[in-house]
Amino acid sequence: MTEFKISTIATPAKIDLLYRKIEEQGSVETTLILPSYLQKYRFGLLSDILKLVINLNSYNRISIVKINLEEDELDKFFDQEYSYPVLALLWNIASFVDKNDKNIKQVLRQKQNEFYSNMNSFSNIKGNKYLLVNTDHLPKEKGLIKLLENTNGFNDDEEKITNKISKVLSDYVLTFNKKNLQEIQPIIKDIGAIIYELVKNTYEWGRTDTNNVTVSPSIRGAYLRYHIGKNENVIDEFKNTPLEEFFRNPILLEKSANKSNQIYYLEILVFDSGIGFVDKFGKNNKDSDIDIIKKCLIKNQTSSTTNMKTKKGKGLDRILGILDGKGFLKITTDKYCLYRDLLKDEYKPIDKNNLDGLILNHWDNQNQGTTNSRKAQGSYISILYPFNN
Repeated sequence: MTEFKISTIATPAKIDLLYRKIEEQGSVETTLILPSYLQKYRFGLLSDILKLVINLNSYNRISIVKINLEEDELDKFFDQEYSYPVLALLWNIASFVDKNDKNIKQVLRQKQNEFYSNMNSFSNIKGNKYLLVNTDHLPKEKGLIKLLENTNGFNDDEEKITNKISKVLSDYVLTFNKKNLQEIQPIIKDIGAIIYELVKNTYEWGRTDTNNVTVSPSIRGAYLRYHIGKNENVIDEFKNTPLEEFFRNPILLEKSANKSNQIYYLEILVFDSGIGFVDKFGKNNKDSDIDIIKKCLIKNQTSSTTNMKTKKGKGLDRILGILDGKGFLKITTDKYCLYRDLLKDEYKPIDKNNLDGLILNHWDNQNQGTTNSRKAQGSYISILYPFNN
């Protein structure tokens, strides 16, 4: 038995070190130790935590989840964005204990049900954030967000879903600064539509493998969060990553840093625990892995064979247009972590026959996707949208 402990002072860099530990050991049963809270949430941290847990469970089965708190402190734990999706992923395969090794699964069941009920009714969640999670291995009446899916499949009503997501942004996420809410109003429905299309992609791509066999356990979802940070602190947090260069860009500083050198920005994450873009699109395909991922960014590319096919395939291309000259896109799937800094590399529509014209950079610029890189399960699309000052 081995232990993986996520600290209260977790950062993307520290989570990455834990992730690399998976590669260093063989397949062994694992205890996952979760913090009762995070001292500070940074852009991309939920994506990194989910990637860690999903892949840790895939390679080394998680048999025990220890939450580092007393039972009476669980309300604080459920204020954290990672609590519900991590517990939902592992619910049927792990035991759950508190810091004293006391079994707390029954108490957690009540808390999970309450959180699920709040998501389904689109009730407020503490903080300027929102989370929607579908859990495929649970009974549909306990695992699916009814607005998005039901026993018949995906609710393909773009207007209804887009309007609801837009309302969530207005009512719960962008409440700190009315100016930011006013700024985003002209495109708030576009953002809602992006989330609609990406979540629909998780329904078609994230639930099954290349042979259309159900992936289990399986979680899929979307996360929205409003960030406020002093630019020098943000730069320090992402030192030696592409985000350091992004936050140092003079265009960003001129447009988005206020008199106190604070920057306000929106984080959007859409994730699934499936097999990833490359395996889903690459079966019997001669394209390179990177070309397959690029095709996912081009309008009207799709693997769908359902009656939704004619409506699909515009989401990621639409994102690039909205972020053009302003934002940042990060994609983690298979062996690859890729990004597009749209301050530096402006968006241009690309024809599917000219994939070399679509810029996607490797996150660490070193050995990405070589035979020494372990394939990661799941796909994680992260968007950073900065507001004007």
